[in-house]
Amino acid sequence: MLEKIKYWILLTRPNNLLIAFLSIWTAAIVAGSIEPVQNVILASLSAVLIMIGANVINDIFDIEIDRINKPKRPLPSGKVSIRAAYIIFFSSYFLAWILALFINFQVFLVALIIGQLLILYSYKFKRMVLIGNFVVSLSTGMAFIYGGMAVDRVEGTVFPALFAFFFHFGREIIKDLQDVQGDRKNAANTLAVIYGTRVALIVTSIIFMLLIVLTLIPYISGLYGEIYLLIVLSGIYPVVCYVLYKCWQSPVPATLEKMSNILKVDMLIGLVAIYLG
Repeated sequence: MLEKIKYWILLTRPNNLLIAFLSIWTAAIVAGSIEPVQNVILASLSAVLIMIGANVINDIFDIEIDRINKPKRPLPSGKVSIRAAYIIFFSSYFLAWILALFINFQVFLVALIIGQLLILYSYKFKRMVLIGNFVVSLSTGMAFIYGGMAVDRVEGTVFPALFAFFFHFGREIIKDLQDVQGDRKNAANTLAVIYGTRVALIVTSIIFMLLIVLTLIPYISGLYGEIYLLIVLSGIYPVVCYVLYKCWQSPVPATLEKMSNILKVDMLIGLVAIYLG
C-alpha cells in the first residue's frame, strides 16, 4: 500500500504543487494582506488541488507520448492504473471547486475556468503550436491573481502574475524541445516539432529577454526595493542566461531536462525576490 501511495504522490508532481501553494501565499502578502487568512488557506489548497487534477489528466492523455519520453512515470510504467488516475483527477477537481466556492463566487468562477482550460490543454491545446504553452503559462500566472482575489486585493498581484507567465512560457518551450521525439510520433504539433530546434530556441530567448526587461520595471518605478533588485540580479538573470547558453550549446534531451529543472528551482528564488521586495 505504501508503494502505491508513493506512486500516487509522484503522479501529482509534488514539486510543482509546492510552487503553486507558495504562489498563493506570496500573492496575498504582495497584495498587502493575508486577511481573511481562511480565504488564503482555502485558495492555496484549491490551487494545489487544481494542479493535481491538471497534472494527472495531462499524464492520462499523454500516456503514449510518455512511453517514449518518460517511460518511468507512474502511468506509462504501470505503477498507477488509469482507473486510479481518473479517480484522483475527478476527486481533486471536485474538492478544488468546493473550496473555491467557500471563498466567493468570483474565485469559484476563476477556478472553474482555469480547471477547464487545463483539461482542454491536455486534450487539444498541447498539440497546437504555442497555444498549449500559452495556456499553461496563463494558468500559472493566474495563481497570483487568484491569491489576490482571495483577499480582495488584485492590483498588487499583476506584476508577479506577468513575471510567472513569461518565466513559464520560456520553460514550457524548453520542455517541448526535450520531448520532441515522443511528440513527433504522436502528432503533437509543438513549436519545436513544426519549426525545429533553432526557431524554438530563438522564441525562448526572446521570451526570456522580455522577462529580464519586465523584472526591471518594478524597481525603476519604485514598486519594489533594493533587496528585490539584488536577488533578481544575483539569482534570476545569471540563471536565465546560463540556461539559454546551455540550451543553445547542447539542445539534447538530457541537457534540456536539467535546464528545465534548474528553472523550476529558480522560480522559487523569484518568489523570494517578490516577497522581500
